[in-house]
Amino acid sequence: MDEIQQRWLWGLSAPMVALNPRAGYDNPAFYPGPDPIDIQNGWGINDRRQLLGMLEKMTDNGHAGHLDDAYRAWQRCLPSEWQALLDTLEPRERILHELASRTFGACGPSGILSWDYGRMGFLLRCGVRNRWIDLTESLWLHSRLAVRAQYHYGSWFAYFNGFLVGRAFWACLGNSDEALAYELDRQGANPLSQRIARGLAQNMPEYLADLPWHLELDMPQRPASLEEFAWS
Repeated sequence: MDEIQQRWLWGLSAPMVALNPRAGYDNPAFYPGPDPIDIQNGWGINDRRQLLGMLEKMTDNGHAGHLDDAYRAWQRCLPSEWQALLDTLEPRERILHELASRTFGACGPSGILSWDYGRMGFLLRCGVRNRWIDLTESLWLHSRLAVRAQYHYGSWFAYFNGFLVGRAFWACLGNSDEALAYELDRQGANPLSQRIARGLAQNMPEYLADLPWHLELDMPQRPASLEEFAWS
């Protein structure tokens, strides 16, 4: 992969860079310097095995699954059918379906998959920094994220919006049914979400200037060191 294609891969975790001032958008190890990144707190990851296990678990079975049905339903329903569907749902599912209807125009039918993909890209970059995986392994693993991202989204705009909606959903997971709608409405004012949105708005026009979403990527071969990692 040439430098431009590699930068495209790092773009998948750009929202996590916007959240962390020390990080670099085009740094394959997230930020410069020798210090490791502590992802035990919050992720429970201390080594290569745990990193790869999290990647396998969360890429295709992460938080996006909670909203998949809602986004698909909004895409296929006529207005009258949508209201009829809402009337059959329990309060929490109704709130989540209404979230999907409000955000569909911004992120598209694939919803918040990019929340999962972006965080997995972040973990891979941390893995390089912590020397659990090398750059060759990271490029191949990132390329698997890229295949999914380019299939499910049509633009960087939709991808980043999906990440922001996903973060809002994640931040509200612990709320009761009674508080969920209110807390979701407040997420636009969340300081961390605002930091991500502001960082992307300031940096992405320049960073993405030569990185069209549908850039053709020369997919690397699976490294021999990952031959037994049952993931593709």
